[in-house]
Amino acid sequence: MERKALYERIKTQTWQQQLGNLASTLATISTQATIPQQDKLTSYLLRDAALIIEWCAKNVPEPFHSELAAIQKECLAWKKVFPLEATRNLLSIHTRHQSDRILEIAGLSNEENSFSVTGLIV
Repeated sequence: MERKALYERIKTQTWQQQLGNLASTLATISTQATIPQQDKLTSYLLRDAALIIEWCAKNVPEPFHSELAAIQKECLAWKKVFPLEATRNLLSIHTRHQSDRILEIAGLSNEENSFSVTGLIV
């Protein structure tokens, strides 16, 4: 999405909605990172995730600022090195966990959205 349009949409939302959009972006990165044909999209989404964090951080309760800053730094670091074949699956798993955590922070998570792998809630 074009940056200006993304910013216009994000700035009108509550912080929970903003984090919901961030979680959605991270989840999309998770699904697209393993598909080489989607490398350009994945790179754009990493940038978009970092921008969403920049734009919404002031609205999010302060106890979560350091966590958001860490996610932003990670997205920007991934953007610099992506695509690396050996790391596709790691990026996919990591961004899925980040998405789940963002939903938890925003109060948009529930146990029905989690999935189980060998009895563990992931």
